[in-house]
Amino acid sequence: MSSVSAAHKRRATWEAVILSTTVLFVVGAAIFGLWLSSRQSAFENFRLHLTELAQEAVTSIDPVLHEQIRRPEQLNDADYVRAVEPLRRIRKALPAIHYAYTVVKDGEKIHFILDAADPTARAPNGHLEQSGVWEIYEHRSPTLGRALGIGQKEGEAAAGRRLARDEWGAFMTGAAPLRNAAGKQIGAVGLDVDATVLSSNLDALRNRALLGLAPAGVLIVICGVLFFRVRCRGLADGDAALKSASALIKAAQADRLTGLPNRTVFMEHLEAALSRVRSRQQAGFAVLFFDFDRFKVVNDTLGHEAGDELLRQISRRLADTLRVGDIFAQDADSNLISRFGGDEFLILVNNLHAPGDAVRVAERLLNALAPGYTIFDHEVSSMASVGIVTSDQCSGNAEEVVRNADFAMYEAKRAGRGCSVMFSEAMHARMARHLAIETSLRRAIGTDELSLTYAPVVELQSGKVGCVEAVLQWTHPTMGQIATHEFMPIAEESGLMVALGQWVLQEACQAMAGWRAGTEKMPARVSLRISRSDLARVDKFVEQVCGTLESIGLPPHCLQLEVSEFELVQDAQSVSRLMTGLQELGVTLGLRDFGAGHCSLSVLREFPFDTIKIDRSFAEDLREGHAGLAVVGATLSLIRNLGKQSVAVGVEDATQVAVLQSLGCDCGQGPWFGELTPTGGTVSKSIA
Repeated sequence: MSSVSAAHKRRATWEAVILSTTVLFVVGAAIFGLWLSSRQSAFENFRLHLTELAQEAVTSIDPVLHEQIRRPEQLNDADYVRAVEPLRRIRKALPAIHYAYTVVKDGEKIHFILDAADPTARAPNGHLEQSGVWEIYEHRSPTLGRALGIGQKEGEAAAGRRLARDEWGAFMTGAAPLRNAAGKQIGAVGLDVDATVLSSNLDALRNRALLGLAPAGVLIVICGVLFFRVRCRGLADGDAALKSASALIKAAQADRLTGLPNRTVFMEHLEAALSRVRSRQQAGFAVLFFDFDRFKVVNDTLGHEAGDELLRQISRRLADTLRVGDIFAQDADSNLISRFGGDEFLILVNNLHAPGDAVRVAERLLNALAPGYTIFDHEVSSMASVGIVTSDQCSGNAEEVVRNADFAMYEAKRAGRGCSVMFSEAMHARMARHLAIETSLRRAIGTDELSLTYAPVVELQSGKVGCVEAVLQWTHPTMGQIATHEFMPIAEESGLMVALGQWVLQEACQAMAGWRAGTEKMPARVSLRISRSDLARVDKFVEQVCGTLESIGLPPHCLQLEVSEFELVQDAQSVSRLMTGLQELGVTLGLRDFGAGHCSLSVLREFPFDTIKIDRSFAEDLREGHAGLAVVGATLSLIRNLGKQSVAVGVEDATQVAVLQSLGCDCGQGPWFGELTPTGGTVSKSIA
C-alpha cells in the first residue's frame, strides 16, 4: 500500500512540474501579449483621437478666407486674425495642443498659412512660436504628407505613428485635409498634441507587465503545490465549488468598472416593477435616466483612466445619496442604480407615491452631483441631464419605459442641461414629428411638394403692388400643409437650409422674370429672406445670388434680400459684409422685424438698407389708442427722414390701412392685401 502511495506521489509530482511549466509559459506569453495589445490599443486610441481632433478643427476653418491668405505681410492682419481665430479657440480649450496650424502644397514645397500660436510667445529655446505666412515647412512629416495627398490621389486624415520630442517634450501630430465648398483640397490642418500622458502610460504598461511576471511565477508555484495536494487527495471540497459558482454569478450581474448592477439586471427589475404595479402590489415607480454633460471632454483631455475614475466617483455619490438595497440578494422592492453604458446611469425608484416625489429625488441627486470631482489632481465638474418617467406614464414594456426616459433626457439637454425633465406623450409625439419632418424635407426639395406664394407689398397711396415677398409653402402628401415657422428651423438645424435657399432663390427669380416678360402691371421686385446659413457663408452666398441673376437674366434691382433684426444683432459683422457685397451687385436691401426689441435705432443709419419693414406688433399697436399711434408715427417719421422706404407688416383691415396712410407709411403688407401667384407668366392679384 505504501508503494502505491509513493507511486501516486511521484506521478503527482511529475504532473505538477509539467503543469506548472506549461502554465508559466502560457501566462508569460499571455502577459507579454496583453502588454503588446494594451500598448498598441493605447497608441491607436491616441492616434484616433488625434485624427478626430484634426477633422473637428477642419470644420471650423473658413476655406474662402483661408485661400485669401498667401502673402507674408498678411501675418496677423484683420483677415488673418479672423481666419486663425477658430484654431486659437481650439488651442485655448485644449491646452494639450502645442501647435495648431494650416499648410498648403506648392509644387514640391509645403508652406505655412495659419498658426494659432501667440504672436509674442516664445518656445523654451527662445525662438518665436508663430510661423509666418508662406513660410516653408522644412521637415518632411509623413503625417502632413498624407493629409496633403503627397504620393497619393487625395489627402486623408492621419496621425503620427511614433512619438516625437522637442523642447516641449513628447508629442504627436494629427492632420486632416482642408477642402473648399466644391470638395477640392486646398491645404491641410495640423495639430501637434502633447503625448506626455501617453508616453507615461506606455512606460507604466511595460513596468506592470514585467512586475506581473514575478507574482505570476510565485502564484504558479503555489498552484503547483496545491495541485499536487489535490491530486493526492482526490476531489476538492464540494463547498468550495459552490462558492466559486456563486461568485461567478455575482460577477455576471455587476458592471466591471463601478460594481453597480448592469443593464441586464436593471431590465429584469424594471419588468418586475411593471408587473407589481399592474397587479397593485406596489404603489408606483419612476425611472431616472442620467447622462453626464462633460464626460467626453474629460475622456478626451485627461484620458480614459480619468474618465473611468470619474464614473466610479459618480456611482459612489449616487449610491450614498439614494437608499438602495442589496440587489445581489434579490431584494426586488429596493431602489436600484445601474450603469447602463458609457456615461449613462439609470435609477429605478420603487414604492413611489406621487410623480412629484420622482422630481424631488432627481433634484436631490443633482445636488449631490453638483460639487466638483478631484480626478488625478485635476478639478473636474460634470453635471447631468435627467429624464424622468413614472409608472403612471407606462403602458408598454421595460424597453419602452427606458426609451421614453431617454426622450425626456434629451429634452433636458435642450432645456439647458444640468436639470431634470418629466416625460410626456406630447414630447414623444413632438420628437417623432420633428424626425418625420426632417426626413421628408430632404426628399421634398426639388419636388412639387414645395411651392412659393407671393405676399404683395402695396403702396398705400396709389394701391400699386411695388414688391412681392416670396413665401415658401410645403404640402406634405400625408401630413398636409406644414407651417413655414415649423419646418424652417428644422431645415436650419439639419443643414438643409443652403439647398432649400438655393431652390427658393431660383424659383423666385424665374417667377419675377416671367412677370416682367408677360404683364405691364408687374411688381418692381421680388424679396426673399436671408437665413442664418446664408450669413455663415457670406462670400459663397453673394456668388450664388450673382450667378442666379446672370443665368436667369434678371436685373439685380429686381431682387430684394431681407435680413431680420434678430440676425443683425446676433452677427452684425457678417450682416455688414453681406450687405456690402449685395449692395455692390445692385441688389435692394431690406431690414425686417424692425422694432421687435433686439437692436437700437442706430442700425438704420449704420447699415445700407433701402426698405425697413416694421414689426407686425406695430400694426397691432394701431388699435391701442393715442400711445400706440404715437410710437408708430415716430418710427415712420424716423424712417422717412432717413430717406428709406417704410413697410408696415401684418395689416389686417381697412382701418389700419387708413391710419397708416394718415401717418405717412409708404407701403403695407399682410392678409388684407391677399397674395400673388405666378400663372402663365402673368400676375394674379387679389386685393380686398
